[in-house]
Amino acid sequence: MTISLENDIIDTMKTIMIAFLVLCFTANVGNTNENINFNEKINNWFVNQKQETIEFQKKSWQDGKDQIASNIATIKSWFVKE
Repeated sequence: MTISLENDIIDTMKTIMIAFLVLCFTANVGNTNENINFNEKINNWFVNQKQETIEFQKKSWQDGKDQIASNIATIKSWFVKE
């Protein structure tokens, strides 16, 4: 009697596992377009962030160069009278 109960439990577990695998497979297959679209959105976000960072760095480096030139000119004016 216990052997048939164990076999029934094993058969039920096999059925549940198969149903679970089928559910997972169909869920993944159905979302391929959404995954591609999501990946494109993430890629575009990274590209935009990179471009914004490059522009920010260009401006910051130019501001730094202008500040250094201004400081050098100020220091030179202390020692060189025109």
